[in-house]
Amino acid sequence: MTTPSVTRYLSAGGARVYRLPLHVFPWMIGYAYLVVDGAYCALIDVGSGRGTSDADLDAGLASVRDDWGEPVEWSHLSRIVVSHGHIDHYGGLGHVRRRTAAPVAIHVLDRSIIAAYDERHALSVRTMRDYLRFAGVAPAQRVHLEQFHGGGRAGYPSVAPERILHDGERLDDRFQVIHTPGHCAGHVCLLLDDLLLTADQILPTTAMFLAPEHLAPSSGLMHYLASLERLRRVTGVTMALGGHDDPMPDLGSAIDDMERDQRRRLERVRHACAVPRTIAEITEAVHPRIRDFNLLLGLQKIGAYVEYLDTRGELRITNADQLYDDPDAPPRYMLG
Repeated sequence: MTTPSVTRYLSAGGARVYRLPLHVFPWMIGYAYLVVDGAYCALIDVGSGRGTSDADLDAGLASVRDDWGEPVEWSHLSRIVVSHGHIDHYGGLGHVRRRTAAPVAIHVLDRSIIAAYDERHALSVRTMRDYLRFAGVAPAQRVHLEQFHGGGRAGYPSVAPERILHDGERLDDRFQVIHTPGHCAGHVCLLLDDLLLTADQILPTTAMFLAPEHLAPSSGLMHYLASLERLRRVTGVTMALGGHDDPMPDLGSAIDDMERDQRRRLERVRHACAVPRTIAEITEAVHPRIRDFNLLLGLQKIGAYVEYLDTRGELRITNADQLYDDPDAPPRYMLG
């Protein structure tokens, strides 16, 4: 995989924003952002802490020069912001915390994910086990998929954030915090003058990951679409910079593309629900060739679409009597 180069953007107010490429997973490039504004330096997201991600972050930081031509060092950091509680954005916190005491900020709804990692991970494993049963995954396959979900337990220390973010506040007199739940409960975008750091809210070429609220409150398609509409009302943006994929010079068009993609995916789920099916069977109908970790992701995404349609009364459950009699029976959904 070819690694993109560090790229610099200049905000209307004169702040420099450096996009630092990281191999967050072997198959995926992600971006951290270094914001330099005079003596102020903020690092937005820290990578996954896996593979070469930490080394990529070190190299990206070392490649940036301050106003006097000297490298920006870890000791220069004034702030660390975690855009949301997914491992490819916060997993490098242990590495970063060993190099700087710069205060960490994260939205209130994702605080516990980094502040109490083991506790939240243990609950997440249990919730996923229950969800796979609810989705109708066969017992042997559930055990297999649970191993993928539980594999990230080791190696991530808890890091207590010094600053809790809330929607609408102004962070460090520079960033407007915009809470955009859906992809993750505590996901935030940051507006810096005319530059919008969108993290994973808008990804032009990467399939958007969504999970149902069954798994994570404030996640799911309803919240995600509402967050897109909220960003549509943000004015004066000349460039949107995401946590993956290419920069977006036309925010409105990028939002249009994301909405169209979600509507197309919803239509495929509607088509699969022409006959009664469990979430696992719908997933197999929509994505017949995915396996292993991708299947685990697919079951969550399809669950988010089923939840959206069901909440709006487009689906009915065809095996209500069975659900009364058998606590392990998965619901079967059908258009109705």
